[in-house]
Amino acid sequence: MARRRRDNIPRSVHHVIQRGNNRNYIYENTRDKHEFLAILSDAVEIHGASLLHYVLMDNHYHLLVRVGEQPLSRLFWYLNRHYTMYYNKRYNRSGTIYGGRYKSYMLGEQEKLYSTIRYIVQNPVKAGMVATPVEYRWSGHKEVLARKGGGIIDRRALFGYFASNVTLALKRYVQCTESDNWSPKIGFATIIDRAKETEERLSCLLDGFLAERELQRYRAMVLSGSRTAFVRELRDSFIRIAVTDGHALKDIAGFLHVSHETVRRKYLVRSNR
Repeated sequence: MARRRRDNIPRSVHHVIQRGNNRNYIYENTRDKHEFLAILSDAVEIHGASLLHYVLMDNHYHLLVRVGEQPLSRLFWYLNRHYTMYYNKRYNRSGTIYGGRYKSYMLGEQEKLYSTIRYIVQNPVKAGMVATPVEYRWSGHKEVLARKGGGIIDRRALFGYFASNVTLALKRYVQCTESDNWSPKIGFATIIDRAKETEERLSCLLDGFLAERELQRYRAMVLSGSRTAFVRELRDSFIRIAVTDGHALKDIAGFLHVSHETVRRKYLVRSNR
């Protein structure tokens, strides 16, 4: 019997990332973002899925989706196709607006789910666009915090991962997404400090870096300190990307299992070119 594809597993949860072609903007203004969210709402409903979270940046988006019986690929074919049609018509252009196929990561572990939710919510903060998550308009965070109903996020499904009681679930959600110092007293496994969050961000960054080049098979070698020429080249490129993403050299070194001096030297060489 053929093995079921990962995106075909019913009720599985996926972190999906889609970037603009050549990292160009995919939203020019608030109207575009409103239109994208309207199409996203339709896509989720039509395909029997649940939207657990989202954030729209200018040149990419992050979505957290729990599929129903239909595969993830159908939902995102609908979403990206219909938004591209809207965008091309509005700006009198043709062709794709996206930089290849979307990237998706199935989340099987509860801890990974919590860290991904935090990652999505904190994305505008890490990018220096706002000081706190609640200030960012184009995230699902405000919608989750709202006491009233409505919106496109399935709050019941999202809160179900935190607690059966809505009040407790909301409290835990806020702790997970907003607290600088995470306490283990909350009663469930998740990010407990900044070091853990840094590792998760670097891990997600590496996954995306390798997936874009279809080189996922080299992940273990990149993290093992392998000295083969090709892996060294991959590692050097990732160091540059990680520094650009705002990570400290010592954190990158620890993640890659190489010395701080190695990372510093590679970064300086790249910077001076």
